[in-house]
Amino acid sequence: MMITVMNPVKVFTVLAAGVVVAAFAAFLTHAVMATAPIFPQSQEMPSVIDSPPSPQYAAAVERARELVRAAMLEQNLPGVSVAVGIGLPSVASAKEGTLVWAEGFGWRDLGTRTPVTPDTRFNIGTAASAIAGAVGPLGLANTGADSAAEWSPEHIGEPEEDFPPLALLRHVILQPLGLMPAEYPLPGHRATFYVPRSDDDPSRGRRLMYMRDLACCANGMAFYSTPSDLVRFALATNPGSVNGELAGGMVMSLMTKPDRAIVVAVTSNMAHAKTSSLAQRIGDAFAERTR
Repeated sequence: MMITVMNPVKVFTVLAAGVVVAAFAAFLTHAVMATAPIFPQSQEMPSVIDSPPSPQYAAAVERARELVRAAMLEQNLPGVSVAVGIGLPSVASAKEGTLVWAEGFGWRDLGTRTPVTPDTRFNIGTAASAIAGAVGPLGLANTGADSAAEWSPEHIGEPEEDFPPLALLRHVILQPLGLMPAEYPLPGHRATFYVPRSDDDPSRGRRLMYMRDLACCANGMAFYSTPSDLVRFALATNPGSVNGELAGGMVMSLMTKPDRAIVVAVTSNMAHAKTSSLAQRIGDAFAERTR
């Protein structure tokens, strides 16, 4: 019996060609996935609730869920988190207001399909200046600042980012084989952030947000919060309406209805999400069904 030993150069060439083909296939797959609808139908969209709403607010919550799911389908958003509070006090004590609903929708990380929960932390961008001073006095446990590198472990868009073929090699071969740890989902309940691929329109597809877009605060820090903490902040301080932007687009909205004592916080992990209009519609749903 004859045993054929392949030339080491040929072996290396075959392996290299395989890596290139796999990397190219992964690139094409990623390009298709980045433009395809994330949730073709609303029933395919996961949601995680903090605790069931009281019967008093059940109808309002059901209507609000419909509004969130419709907005996510229309805008092709990966993830959204919502919280609603009732009662705007005149003194700085969040205990005088009540958090009546908190729920996460969709994925906080698309690649791993890790769901958004009420504890998912979203970067709130330019809203940091309005919130930062209240973290300590109000004891907002899920609000604070991290190094931007914690939110972009691959330093996306920066000079130190891996050469693309090496990044694909890591994602396609080394990580699936367990030879390197995965970067996502981000630890600490952090949401992975995305920006539209073109025209500031999330429905046209998305890419990972650049590290420099996340570093909207001083000294390269990224400021984060949860909708529940944002509602607690508003219940304690009655700040009016606050919007936060990243990469030139809205990612968070905090809206108050003082006449009805309603506070709504909406966050998303996609820049240019229409969080403000969604918060307004949710507030209207609660106002109509809690009269």
